[in-house]
Amino acid sequence: MTFSTPEAAESAFYAAFEARDLDAMMAVWASDDSVACIHPMAAPLNGRAAVAAGWRSMFEAAGQFRVQVELAHEVREAGQVIRIVREHLFIGQETEPRPPILATNVYRKEADGWRMVLHHASPLQVGGTPPTRTPTVVLH
Repeated sequence: MTFSTPEAAESAFYAAFEARDLDAMMAVWASDDSVACIHPMAAPLNGRAAVAAGWRSMFEAAGQFRVQVELAHEVREAGQVIRIVREHLFIGQETEPRPPILATNVYRKEADGWRMVLHHASPLQVGGTPPTRTPTVVLH
């Protein structure tokens, strides 16, 4: 599978996430062991084998859900894109999403297109939003 843009890779990532499709999920990730994934409140998974095992475990335990993704911030460089998104998960037949999860997705341009190298997801405090700028610190 070839992803011509980071957005195409991200769309495939979330489609695989919703479908709980491990093969489709791992097709999004870079093929080397530089990849890492941190699920909410869990230890880091480093390397393709650990990332795949983490997703397999999550998919086996998860019920039906869907996720809506909202872009919060993006940093673009020639061969790398960092996308910070809010994930809104709907479990089963729920009509209202769970509290949002803030995720950092990093994509790298490779010979065969864009691939994910990092997914780091953390719960976002209910009612909270990430600051747009760090407040200035007064030292005196």
